[in-house]
Amino acid sequence: MSNGCICCTLREDLLNELRELSQMELDYILIESTGIGEPLPIAQTFHMEDLPQRVRLDSIITVVDAEAFWDDWNRKDVIEDAEGNPVEQPLAPLLADQLEFTSIVLVNKADRVDEAALARLESFIHGLNPYARIYRTVRGQIEPEKLINTGLYNYQEGLAHPDWEIEWNKPSSEVEEYGFESFVYRSEVGFDAHAFEQFLHNWPKNVIRAKGWVKFVNHVPVTLSQAGKQIVPEPRMEPLHPHELEALPLEEQQRYRQLLETLNREPTEIVFIGQGILKQKQVLEKRLEACLAA
Repeated sequence: MSNGCICCTLREDLLNELRELSQMELDYILIESTGIGEPLPIAQTFHMEDLPQRVRLDSIITVVDAEAFWDDWNRKDVIEDAEGNPVEQPLAPLLADQLEFTSIVLVNKADRVDEAALARLESFIHGLNPYARIYRTVRGQIEPEKLINTGLYNYQEGLAHPDWEIEWNKPSSEVEEYGFESFVYRSEVGFDAHAFEQFLHNWPKNVIRAKGWVKFVNHVPVTLSQAGKQIVPEPRMEPLHPHELEALPLEEQQRYRQLLETLNREPTEIVFIGQGILKQKQVLEKRLEACLAA
C-alpha cells in the first residue's frame, strides 16, 4: 500500500487488506511499516470490527540502528507549525513511542559499535520497555523462530495502554506532527560516477532516509540505500573493467552488455525522506543535476 501511512490515513485500507488475506491459506502475515510509523495505532487496527475473529496480532518488532540511535535521539530539525512559524521538532518522542509499544527489539548493526555502547543502549531500551525481548543482530540476521509465532502481543494490555484512547482520536499523523516530507528525484540521463560519489560524501543533513536506483555513464547501475550515517550504493550487476570484459568468451560479453543495456533503460529514481526537506528540494535537485554526465 502506498501514498499514506497504515497507522492513520491507510488504516481502513490495512483493515481491508487483512480481511482479504485472512481468506487465503496463509500461515503468517508480515507487515512492514514505514520507519517513521508508530506501532500503537497499527496494533489498534487488529482490534477493529471483525478482524479479531479473522487474524491474531502475534508480536510487534522494532529495529534499532545501534550506530545511529543516539544521533537520531538527540536530533532536532526545524519544521513549520500550523501557522507557518519555524519550530524545533525532536525525533526522541517518536523513537520513544516506537520502543515503548513493542514486543521485540532488534538492536541491529551490533558489529559497528563496541560492547559498552551496546550495553548502554540495551539498558536504555529496557528502561523504556522492561517487557520487550532484546536481540542483537548484524545485517538483520536472526533465527525466524525468535520472531514468528511468539504470542507476545497481549490484547488486554494493549487496551490498557495510557495512550490508547488518545491515539484513537489523534487529529494528525506522525508525518504531520514531526514534519516528515518526501520527494522523488528522477532522471533519464546517467550520472558521472566520480561526481555522484562526491555528492554522497557531502550528504544533505536533513535527509533521514533515501533509497532508489541510480544509473551512470561510467559505472554499472547501483541500488542506493541510506539510513542515518550509513550510505550503501550496491551494484546491480558485477562491475567489470574493459580488460576484464574482453577476457570473457564472446557469448558472455554479449550477455553482460545486454544486461547493462537493459538496466540502463530504467531512469534514475531516488526517494528522499526527511523533516522539512521540500524547502531544500530545489537545492538538492541542482546538486544532483550537477552530477549528471554532460
